Amino acid sequence: MSANTIRILLVDDHALFRQGLKFLLQTQIGYEVVAELGSLDQVLPCLQEQSFDLMILDYHMPGGESSAVLSYCKQRYPEMKVLALTGANSGIIFKQMRDAKADGVMQKEASPEELLHCLQQILRGHSSETIVSDAVQEQIDASETDLTPRELQIMALIYQGRATAEIAEQLSLSAKTVDKHRENLMRKLGVNNVVQLIHRVQELKLI
Repeated sequence: MSANTIRILLVDDHALFRQGLKFLLQTQIGYEVVAELGSLDQVLPCLQEQSFDLMILDYHMPGGESSAVLSYCKQRYPEMKVLALTGANSGIIFKQMRDAKADGVMQKEASPEELLHCLQQILRGHSSETIVSDAVQEQIDASETDLTPRELQIMALIYQGRATAEIAEQLSLSAKTVDKHRENLMRKLGVNNVVQLIHRVQELKLI
């Protein structure tokens, strides 16, 4: 292996996606996937045993809290670049990844060309700014005021386990209006059901 080869750690709990990404990277000159992990709790032990130039991290995985793992890695291994990936389409999620000091933030739906271009920028750049696409930056900008006071209020009640009828009665709203707010919350937080919504609220420490 050449001294200039980029040593890569892939961290993703979906084996099929991980294998596809590995295949893509290894078609490129200068990239070597040295290790693959399927859980966050495997990351720190692996980093203690081997050194890497780049970690590609799925931001939503079992085995720990993604933001804490990412922040620790950037503090403990500042020379290692980190590209954080997510299947979510939420400015709040993108902002959390940026604030955790990821060197790059991308959606999993990005094209192979976009991913490779982002990696090139990350690896040759010396900027402290997180590299994101224009679309991701727009979502981050919008997320600063993305959740309305009413949505935050309803989110807190959902988190407490209140049913739609209870929330509607407490806030003097119709059940249809409460349902609409809940739909907006799930869309903005990139989730598909109430269980995922509660988990995302915990993950983002919104309450």
